[in-house]
Amino acid sequence: MKGKLINTKPKRNGTRKIQYDGDYKLASLVIGNQDHVEFTAQGNFELSGMIYSRKTVTFNVGGNGTLRFHGFCHNLIVNLAKGQCLLDFSELVCNAVQCTSLRDFSTTIIGRTEVISLANLQDEAILRYMIKSRLQSYSLSGKASIEVY
Repeated sequence: MKGKLINTKPKRNGTRKIQYDGDYKLASLVIGNQDHVEFTAQGNFELSGMIYSRKTVTFNVGGNGTLRFHGFCHNLIVNLAKGQCLLDFSELVCNAVQCTSLRDFSTTIIGRTEVISLANLQDEAILRYMIKSRLQSYSLSGKASIEVY
């Protein structure tokens, strides 16, 4: 475990920032029912855990590795996923999901959700989601693909 962990207390706008930079391998992360959470992982990582939040959880991921979460959150936002990474949210239940920018060779798996409001994919990125979810708006460029399971 080389690198730097930054965990800040909520700001005035009610956002807690959690950041992993470098090489990390952790299997016991917990994102509870605090305020909104911005989660950033960069470098080489194997991170997993659970989310139980009635608020929004935002992810910014860059690098190589796997990010795996289960549980529940109200809104899931993946602002950025780039590199050769796997974001596995197949066991996470959400009301709404938004994928702003999925790039490079990233793979994102979305579990049970009512609606995927936005999905922007570039390069060879892959988005997988459950058949019962409604995909509202999407854009694909390069060899990117959207798959239903």
